[in-house]
Amino acid sequence: MTFEVVTFEPAHAVAAATIFTDSLAVLRRAVPALSAALTDRNEVVRRLQPASGFAALQDGQLVGYLTGHHPIPRFRRTARVGAYVAEWAHGVAHQDVAGVYSALYRAAAREWATAGCDVHIITVLANQTAVIDAWFRAGFGMALVDAVRPATPLGAAMPAGVTIRVATDADVPDLVRLDAEHVRHYAEAPVFMASPIPYDGSTWHRFLATPGSSAWLAADGDVAVAFMRFDSEFDGAAVTEDAEGVFISGAFVLPSHRGRGIAVAVLDAALRQLEQSGRRCCALDFESFNPEAGAFWPRHFTPVCVSLMRVPEAFGS
Repeated sequence: MTFEVVTFEPAHAVAAATIFTDSLAVLRRAVPALSAALTDRNEVVRRLQPASGFAALQDGQLVGYLTGHHPIPRFRRTARVGAYVAEWAHGVAHQDVAGVYSALYRAAAREWATAGCDVHIITVLANQTAVIDAWFRAGFGMALVDAVRPATPLGAAMPAGVTIRVATDADVPDLVRLDAEHVRHYAEAPVFMASPIPYDGSTWHRFLATPGSSAWLAADGDVAVAFMRFDSEFDGAAVTEDAEGVFISGAFVLPSHRGRGIAVAVLDAALRQLEQSGRRCCALDFESFNPEAGAFWPRHFTPVCVSLMRVPEAFGS
């Protein structure tokens, strides 16, 4: 089956936004903790009207679209130039999901190559298995998972000898030490990730002074062995942003103390306070190729988006 692929125009935005909001409504029925921020079609239209990309038409009707941001220099803190497609920036309303996306990607890939983009990432709603399969078949692999949960406690037991508390300015030296270990872990086998910059002391002091943000510490005796950072600023998929929520922007347990239930106890303590303070939900994202993260977070959070990445071998050929 063939589709007419044309440049995405502002006139396509309403039909495209309807495709996305209809898909999001299905996911939100299954995951009530998910934010309602992008259920407003007008908000999605506002995002799409200036978008650059392509539309797929059949008999003059929009059946799919693929828009995105490019070129993005130093993509994911690497020397690569990226093209990124957000979860709201694409969609298909046709039974031939793979066929529509294939036609759209052929056009987009040429444009991205011309712009110097040597890494491509697309974020997909996690329940869209046919869409995920279509991108897998196009050579993309999973890189990132966004997940949410209600801000309700887990009822976890406290590990023997461990104390958990909200961090204060006096704890900044411990937070700096643990965050440095946290970042070092990303660069090591088997994660091999371009690491973020760890927070220094002044950054931690500013973070702790930010309304709505907090860090939690776990200590074994007198030694801090784990931290978890809860941020008022969201840094994940747009569908997880929630004015009544909070975003986990970092978490780490020293390897010597893993397997004792410390991470779940820290999360439980924080969730208990978040619920008491009126927070509705908690969100995060994690790299799917990080074994510790991939084993821990899905036990307590529901995936709502996956980000798929391709690094073309013969870029520019």
